[in-house]
Parts: sequence; structure tokens; C-alpha cells
Amino acid sequence: MRIRLPAFFIFLLLLSTLIGNYNGHSQNSKIDSIEFLLDKSEGIKKINCYYILTDYYVYNAANKAIRLANEFLILGEKYDSTGIIEHCYQILGEAYFFQEKYDHSLEYFIKYLNFQVEEENEQGIGHAYNNLGIVYRALDNYTQAIACYEKALEINKKLNNINGLSSTYNNLGVLHEKLNLFSQANELYKKSLDIELDLKDHEGISTSYLNLGGINLKLRNYKKAIDFCNQSIAICDSFGYNHTLEINYDILFKIYKEKNDKPNALYYLEKFHEYRDNRINEETNSQISELEIKYQSDKKQQEIELLNKQKKQRGVINYILLSGFIIFISLLIFLVRINKLRRKNNQNLRLRNAEVLQNKEEIEAQRDEIEAQRDEIRRRIDLSEVQTNKILKQNKDITDSIEYAKHIQIALFPDKINLQRVIKNGFCLFKPKDIVSGDFYWVAQIGKKSIIVVADCTGHGVPGAFMSIIGINFLNEIIFDELELKPSEILTLLRRKIIKTMVHADRIDESKDGMDISLIVVDYNKMTLEYAGAYNNLYFIRDHMLEVIKADRMPVGISDKSIAPFTNHTIEIKPGDTFYMFTDGFADQFGGPNKKKFRIGNLRELLLEIHEREMPEQKRILHESFINWKGKQPQVDDVLSMGIRI
Repeated sequence: MRIRLPAFFIFLLLLSTLIGNYNGHSQNSKIDSIEFLLDKSEGIKKINCYYILTDYYVYNAANKAIRLANEFLILGEKYDSTGIIEHCYQILGEAYFFQEKYDHSLEYFIKYLNFQVEEENEQGIGHAYNNLGIVYRALDNYTQAIACYEKALEINKKLNNINGLSSTYNNLGVLHEKLNLFSQANELYKKSLDIELDLKDHEGISTSYLNLGGINLKLRNYKKAIDFCNQSIAICDSFGYNHTLEINYDILFKIYKEKNDKPNALYYLEKFHEYRDNRINEETNSQISELEIKYQSDKKQQEIELLNKQKKQRGVINYILLSGFIIFISLLIFLVRINKLRRKNNQNLRLRNAEVLQNKEEIEAQRDEIEAQRDEIRRRIDLSEVQTNKILKQNKDITDSIEYAKHIQIALFPDKINLQRVIKNGFCLFKPKDIVSGDFYWVAQIGKKSIIVVADCTGHGVPGAFMSIIGINFLNEIIFDELELKPSEILTLLRRKIIKTMVHADRIDESKDGMDISLIVVDYNKMTLEYAGAYNNLYFIRDHMLEVIKADRMPVGISDKSIAPFTNHTIEIKPGDTFYMFTDGFADQFGGPNKKKFRIGNLRELLLEIHEREMPEQKRILHESFINWKGKQPQVDDVLSMGIRI
């Protein structure tokens, strides 16, 4: 429990008087005064100093906040104060977060959550989940982040904690913005702002205006973005929220830069650098002060150690004299024993010489045996070379066969003229991992309808290539012979034929035989697009917004979900709409500075960045991005990407 002692109130009065006498000085002078009072105080009189200093330094000098919070935590554990302990966990979590040491931040926020659960404090639990959501978002663990935010939202709604609701809505907005879900982020920021306006929370209002300015910049609503930033700046100027001011100026610089308004862009760029440089200088000064304190402490410690050393030296001299006498006696005894040992060793040496002669004869016999073994090894090396040459020839024959299989597979793919006729304005990026590929594409034109397929068969190389040939032949039967043009029905028929083929091949137990696929049918008369997919999603961009049309979570092949029907999606299209289909080879490629996967999130951001360019230019950028990311890492899978603009 939090401690309550009469002497504590006397200390608070003294602290208030001290701070009141410094109203004419800067914030730094007040903080220096509190640090001086902390240094001169003892026991519980330090408590309020620690509260004030940790709250200040967590936003201004994170390293100093960590040191003070650890000292404060020891004091809290000494007095068994729950209030101090939970405050320290919160400060340490925030400070490590600002230093981008997210693992340490996560550790202390989890301690904070466990502490609130133990105390059965529902409001504290909601606050803890909100903190954890922020850290998981920084670690790119979006699933955990969303789960934590939803728990925080549930608790805050139950308790009608409008402060907590505002913070959670704001953090959910930041997460949706990071996922490029700009419209959803915009609505969440507005919910947070409405609550903060009711609370008259000036700092929260300024932050919400800042967030709305940033999201409207990404939505290219420049006028709204400028209005929101100016409202945030007005509040920040009144209350001294310098870090928020710094970010506002950066957003305004980017707005005017995109509008090609160079005078305003230059003005806000200079303001941004002015506030950023001031913040960096304050952090540097704080670090210098820390080093000065450490230097003085080390200097005092060295003086104490020198005095202790001088005391010990007088005792050492006496010890050396006594030790010298003992060493002399020991040396005399040692020399006597050495003489006895020398005579004994001479006798042993004569015995060893006899053993050496015997060993020499044994070694000569072993040498003859080794020479015989060497001749046998040479014979085996010659035989190995013959076998190696045979294996090399077999490998060449196999490679030549696979090269011939490559020509057969390419012959089944659509030629460039037919591909361009069907997709009209689009591109196809195809980069196999091996000589032959498990990925394939297939197109057809039936009247005014264009059928486009992107598929990823089980495996790559020869096994995947055989499966791709099976898939292409079955698609030809379904489209041209059976005249089926509904995507979901095409996938159902294709799955049925593949399962039947696997049964005939005695592979009914092979649950991985099949393919992931995305299939679209574009009707240019009705201006509609129908889509069905097995694991492979369809990506759709309109008005700078990216939407993911989800595929069914089952393959076209043998699985425990094979009896479920495929979903048929219908989209009304208009000129300028852009659609993308991918296999998983691009997103799963390892590379970059940390040898990690490229990931689907980065691929979405790249599509949003390039979608307005001409389609051949998009293909070139995607190819260069893949090559640059892969670097010297081996290609892990076949890569197939297709883009179509209506």
C-alpha cells in the first residue's frame, strides 16, 4: 500500500515553497532545484522528487528517467508501496520505448499489467493493454497490437473511462494508418478528437489535430491537412508542446513541397529543423550532465581508494620481510629435494633409452604398413575420379532433359501477343527459381470476356512444373470444352479434376498436392469483374485506396476443406481501376539488411507508391525492387506477379 506519514506532508510543503520561489526561472531551473532537494533528502522525503523528475525526464532525457526510476523502484520495494512500484514500471516501459528498446519496454509493461491484475484494478488493466498495444505495433506484431487495443477498448467502455477511450481510439488510428487503411484511421482519429474536445484536454486535442493533418496529407486532402496542423500549432504555442510542434512543421513542409509551394515549404522546413535541433541539444546537455555526475563520483571513489592503498602499503613492507625469510628456508629445502630427484631421474633415463630403441623397431614396422595403406588410398582415389566423371555426365544429361522440359512448359504458356491481347493494359513479371517453374499464368478471351489466371503449384522445379502442365490442360478443358466462365465454378471443376488425377496416381493421401490460385473474369460489356481465389488474394486500387479481396483459405487440390464451395466475388469496375495478382514468392523472399522476408505489408506499400505509373514502368520497378532486396541471397521460390489496369 502507498505509505502515509505525517512528516511526508511537511516535506510536500517545503517542496511547494521551493518550487514557488523559482516562478521567474525556466523549467530547467525548477528541475535543477528538485534534483538538489533530492540529493539532500533521505528516506521518504525523496518520494515526491522522484515522482516529478521521472515524469519530466521520461519525455526529455529517457536515459536519466531510467536511472531515476530504478532508484525509485528500490525505494518503493523497501516501503512496499504499490503506488511507487506501478509508477516505476510505467516510466521504465515508456523510457525504453522512446529509446526504441522495445523488448525492454515490453518486459516492464507486462510487469505493469500483471501488477494491475493482482490488484484487481480494471482501469489500470485497460491502461496496461493500451501500453502493450503501442509496443506490439512498434514491433510490427499487428495481431497482438489489435488484440491489446480491443481489450483496452472493452474495459474503458465498461468503466465509461473517456480518457482511456480517447487514447485507445488514437492508438488504433495510428495502427490503421501504418497498415495503409487511411479512411479507417481518419475515423478513429475523429472519435479520439471528439472525446478530447469534451474533456478540454489541450495536449490530446493538439495530438489529434496533428494526426488528422498527417492522414489528410496521405489522402491528398491538402486544405484539410493544413487546417488541422494550424489548429494543432495554435494549441502547442499556447502550452509549450514543442515535440508536437516539431512534427506539425514537418507535415506542413511535406504538404507545401507536394503542392510545389517552395517559399512555404522552405519556411516550415526551417521551423522543423529549429525545433528538432533544440530538442537534440537538450538531450545532449542532459547526457553531458549525467557524464559530469559520473565523473565526480568516480573521482571521489579514486581518492578513497588511494587513502586505503597507502594504509595497506605499510603493512605490506613488514609482510615482505617475513615472507623473504620464509622463502629462503623453503628454497633451501627445495634444493635438497631437487638433488635427490636428479639422481632418481638419471636412473629413469637409462630405462627410457632402452624403451626408445624398442619403439624405433615398432615404428619402422608401422611405416611399412602405412606405405601399403598409401598405395591402397591412391588406387581408391583413381576409382573415385572415374565415378565422379560418370556422375558429372549423368548430371549433364539430367540438366539437358530439364532444359527440354522448360521449352515444353513455355510452349503451353500464352505467347506474348495473346497475353497482351487479353490483358490489354497490364504486365506480367515471371521469374522462376529453377529451370522449370511451379508457378504458371493462363489467359483466354471469350467474346468480350477476358479470363486471367495466376497460380502457384505445390513445390517448384520439376514436381511443380508437372503440376502446372496438369493445371493448364484442365483449364483448357473447362474454359474451351465445357464453356464454364464463372470463376468459383471454374475452381470447383479444376479441383475435382486434380483430385481425380491424384486418385489415379495413388496419391490420395498426399494432402499437399494442388495449387494456390487467383482467377478473374473481366466483362467489358457489363463493366464487371468476377474473382475467385484459393489462398491467393486479389489486390484492388481505386482513388489511391488499396483494398484486399480475400481468397478462400483452401487449395485447389486435396485437403480437409475440399468439399467447401469457392466464393465468387463480383466488382463493378470503371476506367482507371488497377488489379494485382501475386504468388507468394515475392513476399517470402529473404534479403535486405537483416536477411528477413520482404513481407506482404511492404508489397502493399510498394503497390500504392507505384500504381499511378505506366504498367511497363510498374513491372520494371517491381523487378528491380525484388533484385535489390534479394541481393546475394538465393531465390527461395518462383516469383509471378500480374497487373491489369481497366
